[in-house]
Amino acid sequence: MLAYKPIYKFGVTNNSKKTMKMKSSLSLLILVCTLVFTSCKKDNVEEAVILQSVEYPIFDVSGSNISGTATFTQEDNGSTHVLIELEGASTSTNPAYIHFNNAADGGDVAITLVACECSISNTTVTNFDSGNPITYEGLINLDGHITILDENGNIAAVADIGSNSN
Repeated sequence: MLAYKPIYKFGVTNNSKKTMKMKSSLSLLILVCTLVFTSCKKDNVEEAVILQSVEYPIFDVSGSNISGTATFTQEDNGSTHVLIELEGASTSTNPAYIHFNNAADGGDVAITLVACECSISNTTVTNFDSGNPITYEGLINLDGHITILDENGNIAAVADIGSNSN
């Protein structure tokens, strides 16, 4: 009768090499799949669809040589995107505001816009500064105007908007 004699080898057999190789390959495959599928997720950012827009010319005041356009764009998420593009502005920051009344008469600040940096301002508007809501239709019919200030706080450019744009 043969006695079973255990053989202890300090090494890896061919079978265990294959098993380890398969486990490593499987682990690598799972890791790659996880990275691919999680990196392809969309951000949770709502993409607005543009419905309509209106453009207002911005004119320089007292020889500032700053002019440009203000574009109000209605988006399907209920907001209005206000894009200001300036020409002749330095790379400094130019604060921008929507005021009540026309530019000639002046008026209180209705909406504080994102300051123009390097001649561009992008602001999403849903409310007046007071907190009251304002729609695209409300903005394009507003008795208002835009002011662009220079680095010293002086009015450098204006645009009559809404009911004043005629």
